[in-house]
Amino acid sequence: MQGEFCRVLTEDGLELQGLFCAPEAGPAGTTVVHTHGLDGNFYENRFVDNVADACVQRGFNFITFNNRGHDYISDFIVEGPESGGLSYRQIGGIHEVFEECFMDISTWLAFARARGTRRFVIQGHSHGALKAIYYLWRATAADIAGLILLSPSDDFGMQREALGGRFDRALALARDLIRAGKETELMPPDLFHYPISARSYHDIFRTPSPLALFNVCGTDRSDFPELASIRVPVLMLVGSVEEAFLGEPRAYIDTARALLENAESFNGAVIEGAPHNYLSFEAEVAERIGAWLQAAF
Repeated sequence: MQGEFCRVLTEDGLELQGLFCAPEAGPAGTTVVHTHGLDGNFYENRFVDNVADACVQRGFNFITFNNRGHDYISDFIVEGPESGGLSYRQIGGIHEVFEECFMDISTWLAFARARGTRRFVIQGHSHGALKAIYYLWRATAADIAGLILLSPSDDFGMQREALGGRFDRALALARDLIRAGKETELMPPDLFHYPISARSYHDIFRTPSPLALFNVCGTDRSDFPELASIRVPVLMLVGSVEEAFLGEPRAYIDTARALLENAESFNGAVIEGAPHNYLSFEAEVAERIGAWLQAAF
């Protein structure tokens, strides 16, 4: 994977970094924009390289970028009038607020539009897939033409199963810490599989929470207007090993298909033997995405 390293500034002045890949003949009119998962980054997962190559070989641009939830803790350069010039803000996955993903994705779409992009396919992996859905639900841009969901995580379902009766107590603890002015204090490590602050834990698992938009196993949601609002073609891939959802992979895809009832089309597939990050299955993932893009666009 070769590309141009880029820096952009979000609406609230955060500097984000990413990689812009284009076909050898020059930037194309359609760009696939990839959003990484919780505590991840734009280069961590090996499948990103393969997908980028599959895109540019078929005449599409590809962008992979750091969102404000990259890695556990990250210091972001902040630029703008409110910062008084240049300053730093500490975020990362431990401290991020989910809804702010809208600004991150919007910024990269604006960047690509300036490079001549006329049509977008939004791609997200794991927690990033939920951000992609959230963006499409809120966005009014007419140039978003497709959605790729790579192992979208049912965070609510997984957390309910992991904690059982402690779920509500954990949320109450986060709320108490926030009220005590300790919102940046980390939650006890036995309550979540990654380090996370009280504020971010509450942001994720409060009721109602936008993150529950893919709680398709129904532990905390029974209606899904965010999914019903999606009208573009959708590709959804999941693995069959150590995945971030409850139940069988095929049933998970079928449930998502039913809830994405207004999508122009839906293609779903299980990558047998693949784990959540598709390690050792990168080529198959890239081939499926490339073939879908070529057929759909």
